[in-house]
Amino acid sequence: MNNHPNIEDLKPKIKLGIKFWLEFENTSVLGSGWAELLESIKKNDGGSLTQAAKECTHKKKEGYSYKYAWNILKRIENRTGMSPVITGKGGRGGGGWVKLNEWGRYLLETYKKYLNEIEKIEKKLGETMRIS
Repeated sequence: MNNHPNIEDLKPKIKLGIKFWLEFENTSVLGSGWAELLESIKKNDGGSLTQAAKECTHKKKEGYSYKYAWNILKRIENRTGMSPVITGKGGRGGGGWVKLNEWGRYLLETYKKYLNEIEKIEKKLGETMRIS
């Protein structure tokens, strides 16, 4: 008795997946999740890191915590020698703000350019490499 599925039913489920990240001096500094955080900070008008972190859903449905997001920013700084953000303190009620600086914008835009090219390659390979 054969309990294995028909191979023809399995073949269409095989797809190409490409992962990439930016490296700085042979150390990873920006992958899809960290890029999502930088993009969220860029879009966040109020400058709230807490809000930007909550909007990140990469592999997590509930978003990032403030501490996790802050640790990402510190890791980028530690790995490259420059912070990707500028920050400011809030008023009497506390709170502060965070915005991408020139370095953060450069990293994010570079990541997005590579992502765009890789998506084109994935699409082209998917179209040309149909294996029967």
